[in-house]
Amino acid sequence: ICIISILYLENFPLLTNSEKSAKMIINNTKEGIAMITGEKIIIKGISKESAEQIYKIVNKEEFRSLTGTLYPVSEYEHEEWIKRVTCNSEQKLFTVLCKETNNFLGTIGLKNFDEKNRNAELFINLDSPGGYGTDSVKTLVTYCFKHLNIHKIYLKVFEYNKKAISCYEKAGFVREGVLVEQHFNDGHYSDVIIMGILAK
Repeated sequence: ICIISILYLENFPLLTNSEKSAKMIINNTKEGIAMITGEKIIIKGISKESAEQIYKIVNKEEFRSLTGTLYPVSEYEHEEWIKRVTCNSEQKLFTVLCKETNNFLGTIGLKNFDEKNRNAELFINLDSPGGYGTDSVKTLVTYCFKHLNIHKIYLKVFEYNKKAISCYEKAGFVREGVLVEQHFNDGHYSDVIIMGILAK
């Protein structure tokens, strides 16, 4: 069953008053109402259950080198971080669910909104192979271009994160520049690649 609902868009700094009143068709899921749907995924706001699942992902040791996290995150730190990021008008964090099973896949979000130049930075943390990352990026980017009037979305990725770079390229991002030896990890410095995509 599809329903019509006004999205909670008043906290998006790039929206004009007329854009904030926009409506879209969204689907009902087992956990509640989905904000944005793709071919394989559903993008939703953070719930208490998903906050617990995010906590498990951020503390996976194999992810620290990919996200830049230095130390294990405590429950108290995570709880405060979730509160800050979900109430911050300058940053938006969403959960990503599998459209078929409704299982939690990871997170995706936007930060560093530039109202004058209509751009924002994308970040994503998914623990699921099979094209879910590419679909998540495509879905959020498309939504931003069509409904938020964002002109450009960019991101930063460590040069050794080959899977992420491939995902972004499949989603239409192109390499725009390199921050040489910007990131220190595992005993040596690595480049940070800047990638971007423009609204068509």
